[in-house]
Amino acid sequence: MVTEGKDEGMRAENARLRARIEELERRLGAAAPPPDAQASASGPRVPFEALFELLPMPVFVYRTDGLLAAINEACCAWFKVQREHVVDRFNLLQDPEAVTRGFTGPFRRAIAGEVTTLAATPYEMGESGDGGASRRCWLEVTYLPLRDEAGVRYVVSLTRDVTAHKEAEAQQRRSAALLEAVIDNAPLLIYARDTEGRYIVANRQLEAALGMPRGGVLGLRSHDLVPREIADQFEAQDREALVASAPMTLEDQVERPDGMRVYLTTKFALRDEDGKATGVCGISADITERVRAEQQSLMLQEQMFRVREETLQSIATPLLPIAAGVLVMPLVGTMTRERADRVIEVLLHGISAQQARIALLDVTGMPEAGAEVIDALVRAARSVRLLGAEIVITGIRPSVAQALVGTATDLGGIVTKGTLERGVAYALSRRSPGGASG
Repeated sequence: MVTEGKDEGMRAENARLRARIEELERRLGAAAPPPDAQASASGPRVPFEALFELLPMPVFVYRTDGLLAAINEACCAWFKVQREHVVDRFNLLQDPEAVTRGFTGPFRRAIAGEVTTLAATPYEMGESGDGGASRRCWLEVTYLPLRDEAGVRYVVSLTRDVTAHKEAEAQQRRSAALLEAVIDNAPLLIYARDTEGRYIVANRQLEAALGMPRGGVLGLRSHDLVPREIADQFEAQDREALVASAPMTLEDQVERPDGMRVYLTTKFALRDEDGKATGVCGISADITERVRAEQQSLMLQEQMFRVREETLQSIATPLLPIAAGVLVMPLVGTMTRERADRVIEVLLHGISAQQARIALLDVTGMPEAGAEVIDALVRAARSVRLLGAEIVITGIRPSVAQALVGTATDLGGIVTKGTLERGVAYALSRRSPGGASG
């Protein structure tokens, strides 16, 4: 009986040892397959250890007390560590950075049998075993419970490095913030509308111009913000910009509470990566003051032109009073029909205004004696006589005298003198009592 009891104890101990060996084989992942697989082993076993090393992502294997039990080659390369420096030395539950960043919470849930994933989290990598400096990275970690008959024995951590992705996101946010700052602070109205005419971008200057609160324009259409005729005009421009091959430059006039404003606008189509038009962007500069300045400048130029013309006309037809009742008009240069009319106009106005009795026309400076000259002299003489005054022509050249004699016009009443001095003496003598013409 004693022998039988000893045999039963030995058999129980052997069964316990076999179970322990099978457990160790499963934990190591590299031992021989279980007895049932050995019984039917018809092919090679799966090289789990080689597979573990070939995984492209870092893999950590932790004991349930947090101590690191194994890492793969990708883990060594990415974290720049040597196995002997971290395996059986690093404890996740005792690492301050891991505790602070929230890595231990999902780990404990995995110990309880739950598969958990920690969202992208910053982690400060300490100095590596080869003396490398610490660095900051972003990790996305999935914790997998590794069970056997006795429960969870290990926790596998699949780590994905998302640093590049997070840095790209951060750069995109910085670029978006920079672009938004430029758009909001530019002294321009900057906006974008989708193909349905709804505002999808509106900077502060546009909202201020429309009297809208921050963000109040988004989602609205032009017909919600401006009079119908202006909104129709904007929508027609957008339709044209959507199909145009180059930006359009336009000048718009918009009535606002502070008066009519003029905008110089550039519009162009917005396109997606396939080249399909998704909307229209507009950039408008308020050029009202510039337009007003240009108009004012144009008015000043016109005024200056008129003054210049009047000055030139005054120079071309000077009328000089030399004594009471006596005027002198020296004529220089070529005579034209327009100038002749101006001469008569100035002469008659001067005689009437100054109650002159004698007007001297000095033609010493007129080298030609064309039809315009003869016509002007004759018409001037007739006009002066109608006002009751006398006209004296001085400085007549021989060619002018011949032309006057040869004309069929009645020249009666026209007094001529060879020089201006003689003409002046004649006029003064006519003013004196008892003076006679000669």
